[in-house]
Amino acid sequence: MRIDYSIQGSFSVPEGSAFLPGSANLVRLPGGQVISVHPVIEMASDANADDHRNLNYEEARALDVILEDYERSSVPW
Repeated sequence: MRIDYSIQGSFSVPEGSAFLPGSANLVRLPGGQVISVHPVIEMASDANADDHRNLNYEEARALDVILEDYERSSVPW
């Protein structure tokens, strides 16, 4: 089964922040930290469990789940 998804949103960053050269999803804050625009795929042990965590590519492959790359970008306004 293939599941297509889309995530849309916005966030504001402080004055002096800038996109890293050549990147459409990485923003360096004035203090040097980097914020990235990334959707996250989570996994839990059960539908009622409270142990949600990010599912990484290696774990996904072991479960026969294929996480395909996706296009992500940000637009300054």
